[in-house]
Amino acid sequence: MLVKRFAIDRTGGFDPRFFLYFEDYDWSVRLNRVTQTAWLPAMRAVHHGGGASRKGLRHIGLFVRSAFRFYHKHGWRWC
Repeated sequence: MLVKRFAIDRTGGFDPRFFLYFEDYDWSVRLNRVTQTAWLPAMRAVHHGGGASRKGLRHIGLFVRSAFRFYHKHGWRWC
C-alpha cells in the first residue's frame, strides 16, 4: 500500500487489535473515509512459500477472530 502521510495521521495507521488477517481491510475502509483510494487490477503480488496458510487450527482461529472483529467494527454489510 502506498499512502500519503496525512492519511496515515488521520486514520492512525493499522489498528493494533488486528494481530493477523483483516488489518489491511480495516485500514482500507478507514482510508476511504479520508482520501481517495485506487484499485489496480493489473497489479500482482507474489507470495513465496505461503507458510501462514499451512499452520493449521491456530491460524484458522486467528482468521475467525479477526473477521469477527472487522465485521463487529465496520458492520456486516461487507459480507
